[in-house]
Amino acid sequence: MREKVGKRSRFTEVRLDADAAEAACREQYEKERSYRRMLADTDLVLGQLEQRNLAGQRDLDRVMRQNLVRMLNGLPQPTRARFPAAGGVQEALDGVFDVQADLLVVLQRMVHWDRLLMGPWEQEESAAPARRSA
Repeated sequence: MREKVGKRSRFTEVRLDADAAEAACREQYEKERSYRRMLADTDLVLGQLEQRNLAGQRDLDRVMRQNLVRMLNGLPQPTRARFPAAGGVQEALDGVFDVQADLLVVLQRMVHWDRLLMGPWEQEESAAPARRSA
């Protein structure tokens, strides 16, 4: 039996393409998860800021400043740059909303809108195999 040297079989090429596609999907999924995690982190800080705002607190306390720094350190640089130098609770609230807007723009581009815009009846039809009669 002769071995082909330097030439890949069709099966090998298809397998390599499938592996590359799987790796790209995994990478996209991880990127989307990281942005969702960043958005969740900003939601937590936003909730804490809103509680302080409702309580009438105007200045950021030490704990809130630490939470803001922790949140900002987990963000990409362009998003982090949108956060202003906040001295008060209201400025921090506005800054977190700006940061969230930036994160949502990126997430919005990742979402599969065709799946979201389908009704439940359409999803069932597209998932079910087509039956054909003879």
